[in-house]
Amino acid sequence: MPYLVRRKIDGSVTEEWELTDKPIIFGRGEQVEVRIADERMSRQHFVVAPKDGGGYIVQDLKSTNGTYVNNERITEHELQPNDRIRAGQAVFVFLPEKPKGMTTVMREIEAEGKGLRTAIRELSKPAKP
Repeated sequence: MPYLVRRKIDGSVTEEWELTDKPIIFGRGEQVEVRIADERMSRQHFVVAPKDGGGYIVQDLKSTNGTYVNNERITEHELQPNDRIRAGQAVFVFLPEKPKGMTTVMREIEAEGKGLRTAIRELSKPAKP
């Protein structure tokens, strides 16, 4: 199931929302599904909604300061994995599946029969070009 997550500057996830078959309106007002305390956001700033035929779209709701996807101002945009949505000072990321926590990652490593030292060694290797 796809998710929209809000991240801090350091990249850590602060909040997450599972995307379903119902639209989710984000903003600072009271008549939204997700209320964000950010005075630069409009009361009803943007909506993430399922798209006919699959996938999701983000649509700006005529906000004062605009909605941006990957640093481009949009009125409507079909979301792709890892798209970054900026509204006000908040940044959200569209993920095709729920991010794994450290416990889940460690269980997967154990299931593969690897020990902690092997896992750390593999994670520490430089990425191949």
